[in-house]
Amino acid sequence: MTGLSTKLEALAERYFRRYAYPDWLREHSRLVGRIATLLAEEHRGAVDVRAVGLAGHLHDIGRSPLLEGDPREHNELSALVLAAEGLGECAELARRHPVYAVLDEATVPRTLPERIVYYADRRGGMEILPLEERITETAVRHPRYAEGIERSRPYAREIERELFEGMSLRPEDLARAMAARWR
Repeated sequence: MTGLSTKLEALAERYFRRYAYPDWLREHSRLVGRIATLLAEEHRGAVDVRAVGLAGHLHDIGRSPLLEGDPREHNELSALVLAAEGLGECAELARRHPVYAVLDEATVPRTLPERIVYYADRRGGMEILPLEERITETAVRHPRYAEGIERSRPYAREIERELFEGMSLRPEDLARAMAARWR
């Protein structure tokens, strides 16, 4: 890990403890954060690597058990919590991360940082999966949203194409690159 990665993970861990993340959420969030950090570093100069990496780690803070019972969507809660915590640079990135965000003009990820966090969550569940597999897995886990998740598939493919355009890293090499970096 780089020095920045270590600092981001230490900061994220403090939030994980403060917001009582269960193990599954901590594991998922750490993976998404690492993917977001790696992709942000590939786009260094075009994005704030720290903000994108931290947003990747904290994108699901709205799923904290401390917020259970709040009727708002987890992405909206994530944005509110991050803004209240003084992490406004991460708030919009978290708000625009759900798979179905691409279907709503109000939440579609438009900027490169937003697209990186969105894509990082599309690849990282509890392990790194190919985009198509992860979307299918998400639809199976959330049958209530399956139709919308399926409709998001072509948008997710387009975001993947755009993110990797001109990079030496290819989508199919992401898991290998992550394993080499975070042993």
